[in-house]
Amino acid sequence: MQLNEEKAEFINKIIDEWRSQELITAEQAEKLKQSYTVRKFDWKQVTVYAFIIAVICCVLSIIVLLADQTLQQIIEKFTQITDLGISSILTAITLFLFWYTRKRFREHSTTPISNNSFLLVASFMALATISYWAKTIHVFEHNYSFIFLLAAVMYLVLSLYYSSQTLWVMSILMLAFAYGVFSAFYNNNEMKFFGMNYPVRFLPFSMVILSLTLLINMTERLRRFFKIHFISSLLLFYFSLWLITIFGNYSSLERWNDTRQVEFIGYDILLFAISAAGMYLGLKRNDHILGNISLSFFIINLITRYFEYFWEPLHKSVFFMILALIFWFIGSRAERLWNLKFLEEK
Repeated sequence: MQLNEEKAEFINKIIDEWRSQELITAEQAEKLKQSYTVRKFDWKQVTVYAFIIAVICCVLSIIVLLADQTLQQIIEKFTQITDLGISSILTAITLFLFWYTRKRFREHSTTPISNNSFLLVASFMALATISYWAKTIHVFEHNYSFIFLLAAVMYLVLSLYYSSQTLWVMSILMLAFAYGVFSAFYNNNEMKFFGMNYPVRFLPFSMVILSLTLLINMTERLRRFFKIHFISSLLLFYFSLWLITIFGNYSSLERWNDTRQVEFIGYDILLFAISAAGMYLGLKRNDHILGNISLSFFIINLITRYFEYFWEPLHKSVFFMILALIFWFIGSRAERLWNLKFLEEK
């Protein structure tokens, strides 16, 4: 078995700890250490980075091509095609991409990263196809939130068919876009939806998405999406609540500028309380996802409040020195809690 250096070092410490407590003999410890080798180069990370760079280079290539005058003339001729023609072309390309992606999943099962990259491209093409067909047959013109809703359903079905966690997250994002656009169509004169600005209206939405985690965990076919759904919905919930601590329930920039940040202190305390409760439950239940995300937003909230209240009155040298001490304190407390939890598990 091959491990990267970090995991190998961690396992070495565990084996040495077992040996010092005489839970295993020296021969057993040596045998365990010989059962794995250290992987000097992590090709999986290289693969991920390579695909990220490939996408960036693809975008740059398109930008450079669009600056070419000859290509601009070709594009102008292409745009003379009717919407029906463009929709048909996009449909053909999308069907080909899905066919090719399915073929790759069957014949190249050992390359999941590249397979999912093709699946993601095909899914984006499918979204463009849905949008153009809606334009062609003149539906959803007055409320295009239904286009995102159709995309959410499409990504949900595809995520089940391909067992793709990436498309599951895309389904959640499309559903969030659909809700945001739909609510925007019913804003009142103050740009509010049932008295809620954008950050506030996404708080109940994120809570509904988060509550679906229980249903997903109870459904055997959906259980493989439990972790990614929990992470996505939890991030959506905390991010919405964090934005509320900054903007409150104001939708007017002028009114928000005239409001003192101290008036949002109730929201600040709420985020501190919820994130602290999340850290406690995560530590108690050994739920690293809940604990780590809650800790992250506890720190984000702390830093945000520190910048809001102390950036102006403090000298910048003192400001960053105190900030360094805050991070040192958080790191030392987290280290002690981690060691305490590790000893309890032993």
